[in-house]
Amino acid sequence: MGKIITNRQLIATPRAGQLRYGVFRAATVLDMDTRMIGAGIQYLTDHCDMPFEYDQTCELSPEKDFTEGSELIESDPYWLVARKRCGTVGRSGEEMQAAVRQVLLTGAQQRVEAVMWDGGALTTATPTLTGAGATIVTPSAPGAGAAIAALEEAFYDVSGYVGTIHMNTRAYAAVAYAGLIEGAGGAGALRTPIGSVWSIGSGYGITGPADGAPAAGFVWAFMTAPVTVWRSGVLAQPDPRQTLDRELNQWDVVAEEVFAHAWDCPQVMAVQVPIAAPATTTAPAVP
Repeated sequence: MGKIITNRQLIATPRAGQLRYGVFRAATVLDMDTRMIGAGIQYLTDHCDMPFEYDQTCELSPEKDFTEGSELIESDPYWLVARKRCGTVGRSGEEMQAAVRQVLLTGAQQRVEAVMWDGGALTTATPTLTGAGATIVTPSAPGAGAAIAALEEAFYDVSGYVGTIHMNTRAYAAVAYAGLIEGAGGAGALRTPIGSVWSIGSGYGITGPADGAPAAGFVWAFMTAPVTVWRSGVLAQPDPRQTLDRELNQWDVVAEEVFAHAWDCPQVMAVQVPIAAPATTTAPAVP
């Protein structure tokens, strides 16, 4: 009688699925060079101010206001690191390098969103949404629809370009029920009916300006100018044979990538969004 083999067959790992929707889909993602990594990023922007009305008559000639200089946008780079340990039996150093790169690439978006929101585990991240001195918007009616409409109105009072709404995934069902999400979420960005870009991220927090907590049943959402994310690509990895823990016979491999982010203008708006869908008379009022 034949013997049944009980150990499982080792096969190729199934292909990973599509990365989730988040800030990498909503932002413009650009390459970062070594000088940017070492020195950080700054650039001038001149589309952050609005014109004003001026009534020229023969009897009245008021002094024309002017804008002081140009806005200087700044961003500090930060490192994301993935580390993996595994016994040398059964997996080569090259396989372990590929594995730790996969860990880094899979989780990078979530960590970038966390740093963008409030700095994450960093103490000197620049810029952050909670630290941007956002103007708080108060809607005139309850519900997620009124909250986002008020946020867009306030932002477009000071910006002539399409803005980006940053919000934790906890509230997406409420804004979807209100009919404020258009697009399939596959290729390209999700948008509101008037064209604002949604950046809906699980790495985002729910706190507001100065990291203040929202009211019960709400999350904070921010609206900024268009967002850019710079990334270096995975940096050169050390030879796994050089980092091998020879005492324990363990591979000790690392993968690193550098990121920076910024939004094009300093004006930031914030509003509290209810997570209940649909909005009802018993739902909490918008603070």
